[in-house]
Amino acid sequence: MSDQQFLMPKVLRGKSSIYNTMSSLARTHGAADLAQGFPSIEGPREVRELAARQLLDGPQQYTDPRGIESLRIALRDDVKNRYNVDLDHDLEVTVTAGAQGALACAMLGLLEPGDEIVFIEPFYNPVVPMARRAGATPKFVALRPPGFALQEDELLAQMSERTKLIVYNTPNNPSGHVFSSKELMMVARACERFDAYLIADEVYEHLVFPGSTHVSALEIPELRNRSVVISSFSKSYLMTGWRVGWALGAAPLIAGIRKINELSNFCLPAFLSEGARFAIEELPKSYLEEFASEHLRKRDLLCGGLGELGLDVRVPEGTFFCHVDISDLVEDDDLEFCLRIAKDVGVAAVPMSLSWHNRREARHLIRLCFSKQDATLHQAIRAFATWMETR
Repeated sequence: MSDQQFLMPKVLRGKSSIYNTMSSLARTHGAADLAQGFPSIEGPREVRELAARQLLDGPQQYTDPRGIESLRIALRDDVKNRYNVDLDHDLEVTVTAGAQGALACAMLGLLEPGDEIVFIEPFYNPVVPMARRAGATPKFVALRPPGFALQEDELLAQMSERTKLIVYNTPNNPSGHVFSSKELMMVARACERFDAYLIADEVYEHLVFPGSTHVSALEIPELRNRSVVISSFSKSYLMTGWRVGWALGAAPLIAGIRKINELSNFCLPAFLSEGARFAIEELPKSYLEEFASEHLRKRDLLCGGLGELGLDVRVPEGTFFCHVDISDLVEDDDLEFCLRIAKDVGVAAVPMSLSWHNRREARHLIRLCFSKQDATLHQAIRAFATWMETR
C-alpha cells in the first residue's frame, strides 16, 4: 500500500469521479462533452458585474459564517413568495460552499456512528461516502426505470428505529423524474412513523418542464419541522464555479449543519454572496422563466435529434439531463459503453448505473447533459448519426 493510500481512510479511497473521468476523455478525444452537469452558457452579465464591483470595493474580510444577512433575507423572502412558507432567517437559513457543501455538512453534522440513513436512488454520488465517513450505515430504495416512481412499501422496508435521515433529490439527477405531492407524503409518513428526518436536495427546483410541477419539502406541513431543503445558486444562474449554496428548514437541523460549516469552510466571500443576493432579489421574474424555456428548447433539440436517429431517448420532466436506453444497441453495459463512445463515437456521456447502489437497476442507461451550446448539441447528434450508420 502506498503512503497516500495508507493515510487515506478506506471509505474515501477510490478512483476519480466518473464526471471528471468522462470530461477528461472528452478533452482528450475532442468529443462533444455532454457528461459533466455544468452549463456551457454564462450566467447573467449584470450579476457578474455586480460581484466584480463588490470584489474591488470590499469588504475583503471574513463574513458571517451563517451567510451575509442580506442573502439570508433574500432567501427567506424568496421562499415566502414561492411557497408561502415563513422562515426565520437567523435560525432556519444558512449559506454554504455550494449545495455539495451543504450535503457534506448535513452528513457530518447530523449523523453519528450507528445511525442509518436511507438514500432514495438514483442519488448524487458523493453523498454516500460522506455518510459512511460520519459512521452511518446507508440503506437504499431504488426508483426504477422507466417511470422512476417511489414505492412506499419499499421505502418502509428499509427503515428502522435506527433511521436518522432520508435523502432524496428532486427534480432528480440523473433520471429527470420530478417527485409528486403523493410521493412526498410517502416520505412524510415514513419520517413520522420512524421519527426520522429528511434532507431534500432541490438544486434543480427552477428547471421543471410543462406537465410537471416541483413540490418542495418546505410546502408539506408534515415535513416542516423534520426537513432541510438544500439548493444553490449554481444551476439556476448558470455559475457552477461560484459555489454558493444554502440549507433551509428546521432550526435544530440547520444548527448541526452550521456547526460543521463553521468548522470547515467558515464563511463565503462577500462579493460572491452579494452577487447571489442580487440575482435572487433583483433580477426580473422573467429571468427564471426564460431560463426554463431555453432549457426546454435545448431538451427538445437534443431529445428530438437523437429520437429521429432511432435512439430510445427518455425525455425528462426536469433537470439538465435526458437519458438513452442502450439495451437494444450494444452488449456493453453503460460504463463500458460510455468509456468507448468518448473515443469511438465522439460523445462523452455518463453511465447512469453509478447513481444506484445496485448497478443492475440501470446498466442499460446513459445520461446526457443538454445545458450546452447548440453547436455542442448538434455535434453530438451528428456523431451519433455517423455511429448509427456504421455500427
